[in-house]
Parts: sequence; structure tokens; C-alpha cells
Amino acid sequence: MKVTERDIFNFVFYPQIVSEEIRSFLSSIENSSEAVIFYKELKSSLDMKATTTIKSKIAKKINLYKLSNVITLYPMHNPIKEKKHDYLVLAAASDNNIAPKMVTKTFVDDGKDYLIKILTYGNNTKVFVFSTHDEVIKDFDIIIEPQNLRFHLVDNTEPLKIDQAIEAKEVRIEF
Repeated sequence: MKVTERDIFNFVFYPQIVSEEIRSFLSSIENSSEAVIFYKELKSSLDMKATTTIKSKIAKKINLYKLSNVITLYPMHNPIKEKKHDYLVLAAASDNNIAPKMVTKTFVDDGKDYLIKILTYGNNTKVFVFSTHDEVIKDFDIIIEPQNLRFHLVDNTEPLKIDQAIEAKEVRIEF
């Protein structure tokens, strides 16, 4: 009996098309055969999800591979509504002593790979971008909806600072 490289490949990926004789032979040596072990590792690596870092490294090495990845992030929870005061406020009381309002919103993508925290304090907004895989994210755009505001960041090591208050409903990251 002659076993070819194609038989070994089919044994790992498509065992139903391999003859019974070859299947029983390869089953008996599958833990010691380098070729079978190689194809099994290849098959298991195909099931793993590639991270953004790996995709960007591939894009840098292969000129034809364009990494046009758009990730949509949705609000994680509704912001806490402003509570009414439990004390009496007189009509003559002045609002001048009240500190600016601080609002935070957290956004996360479906795969929970990215987390964005938007902090608005008065007329200033900071946007923090995190990777749940502790990666430094490089060269990307943030699009804030519904205003369709687009900002480019070199990396996520510093927050994006915006000199206006922003009310975000959805955020997208574009590579």
C-alpha cells in the first residue's frame, strides 16, 4: 500500500473520502507521524480567530492584502439618568456654583475585542480606546455617530481629546 501526501491531507481534513485501509493505517501511526501531526496542527490553527495585530502584520508583509476592517461598537449600558435633588432648591438659587456635568458612556463590539470609553465633562470630551487583548492599536480612525465625526489616531496609548461635548449613540473603528 502506498500512502501519498494527499491521502494524509484527506485523512485529517476529509476522513470520509479516504479508503478504509489507508484510514486504519494512518490511525495507527497518527501520533508518531510528523506529516499527520503537521496537518492536525494546521487544521486547529484554521479554527483560531486572527487578532487585529496579526491581520495588520499580514497586511504589512503582503502588498495585495488590504486591511479594511470596520468594527462597530454599541453602548454597553444606558447612562445613569440625572437624579432629581432630594432637597429644596429655591428660585433665587444660582446655577453659577454648580460644577459642569460629567457624562460617561462605554461602547463594546460584538466580539468584545475592543472597548471605548467616552468621557464628556462640560465642553470637553476624551475618548479612550482599549483592546481587551492588551494590544497597542495603531493607525486607525474613530467615527462617532450620529454626528458622523471622524478622527484619526496614530495609536491608543493616549486618549483622543475633543474641544466640544459629544453625544454618541454608536462608535466605529476603521483600520
